[in-house]
Amino acid sequence: MPGRQRLPGGEPRKASQRNTRRTPVAARIASIWRSGDNVFWKGRAGVYRRDVGDGEHCEIVLGSRIYQVPTKELD
Repeated sequence: MPGRQRLPGGEPRKASQRNTRRTPVAARIASIWRSGDNVFWKGRAGVYRRDVGDGEHCEIVLGSRIYQVPTKELD
């Protein structure tokens, strides 16, 4: 439909409302990790061990060491 965009009530838009560009927000889906799953952290391969319980961190095993890392950094 050609012409100017109008508000739902039929009124014209204000000048500050005319040239807004909306960028789509990419939804990030949180992965569900299970004990024993292979994970990558900072370019290294490891094994997921467990969730720490605070909702943000987990334990992974790299070689013979156990690291507590933020869950969102895992690939």
